[in-house]
Amino acid sequence: MPVDTPHSAYIAHEKKAQRVRDAVAGTDAIKGARTAYLPHPVAGYERLAGELLQEADDRYAAYLQRASWLGVTGRTHEGMLGGVFRKAPTAELPSSIDYMLEDADGSGMALEQFAKLCVSALEQSGRAGVLVDYPEAEDGLTREQTRGLRATLRYYDSQSIINWRREGEALTLVVLRETYEDEVDEFERNQETQYRVLRLEDGVYTQQVYRDNKPAGDKVTPRDAAGNAWREIPFQFLGAKNNDEIPDKPLLLDIADLNIAHYRNSADLEEGAFLCGQPMLHVDIGDLDSNQWQELNPNGVQVGSRRGIQTKGGSIAMVQAEERNLPLSLMEQKEKQMLALGARLIEQRGQNETAEAVRARSGAENASLSSVATNVSNGIENALRWALSFMGGTGNVIYQLNQQFYAEDADPQEVAARIQELDRGLIAKKDYRDWRRRTGGIDPERTDEEIDADVATGGTDLGVI
Repeated sequence: MPVDTPHSAYIAHEKKAQRVRDAVAGTDAIKGARTAYLPHPVAGYERLAGELLQEADDRYAAYLQRASWLGVTGRTHEGMLGGVFRKAPTAELPSSIDYMLEDADGSGMALEQFAKLCVSALEQSGRAGVLVDYPEAEDGLTREQTRGLRATLRYYDSQSIINWRREGEALTLVVLRETYEDEVDEFERNQETQYRVLRLEDGVYTQQVYRDNKPAGDKVTPRDAAGNAWREIPFQFLGAKNNDEIPDKPLLLDIADLNIAHYRNSADLEEGAFLCGQPMLHVDIGDLDSNQWQELNPNGVQVGSRRGIQTKGGSIAMVQAEERNLPLSLMEQKEKQMLALGARLIEQRGQNETAEAVRARSGAENASLSSVATNVSNGIENALRWALSFMGGTGNVIYQLNQQFYAEDADPQEVAARIQELDRGLIAKKDYRDWRRRTGGIDPERTDEEIDADVATGGTDLGVI
């Protein structure tokens, strides 16, 4: 089989993931997919030809243009991402890899931004991957000459992880789709596709790049800082449920599917309003024949208060369809269903919703988001340990994403009670400050030392706060 052969689970999963990615991207992606999300209103239009086909195409173009996309999935995605990164991740890295805090991928992407990329991917596609890599050094270089080389984290979305194999406990194959630039001339470069194959052969990890289904170079055997070949593939799968190689359901799939159904109802509602909602003049010409009508009204019928028509008998009436609420009701029903799944809709101004109310309304969402934050934290920690081995460093690696997605509420009575506890010596100053950081009263980034210095400088050190 060629190198671009996908895993049996890949295609089915990517169909789901693509719906979510398009729903998050919004109007242009959804409408750009045309009949993939908005079926043609003319049954059997594919078999039409000539003027009938052109008429059907014109109708679909208008049908598509009038349809309205409500960006619920994208808004929910941003809200969930903002919840995880409401507070900065907890990061403690040994000195040999602390450069990754500012440059994790070798191109200047900070580790926190890299983590955001991973969380976003799990929301949209349910999986992602991280390859820990090290630049290939030329043979014969001294340790001093290779000192500037650094291990990097390379991110792959679910679309790029096309094949994999596990034999027992060992991951033995990963095939990654990549793009590279093929230079045409000084001003033009084409984006081409290549495949990076990670193998574990006889217990040794190798890499090889393929282009046009043929090897584009020799196999490379990455080595650790001691010069030893790797006994595992340093590729970390990330998943919405767990970090194994099996693709997980995208976190936002249910909301995205309802959002797309809502979009279809919108198209039907708008077309119905356009076709039947506009008033139409009906003229009963009575005993007149068509020639007499033409003589009396040579300019046809013009509607307006300063214009008139001549008739002999008959009647004139304005016909307009009555309001029909079925498509609108279906849209409102889907909005309620999306809310029940944890979707973020447009908030009503002037209404304050407590964090506790938000947590209660979004319980299932928060549980799933907690799993995502945990999986990304664990996956990145594992990848950083591999990077540490590449760099020859020692020490503990800690990288944990925030799990408190909403600020705690603190009413005035509770604040007063805590101050009384502090004044009576029932709690420590640090306990009070930590609590106020959680409830938004103190900037989480401000240290106790900074607060003490500010209080002393301001001359208001009461010995309490």
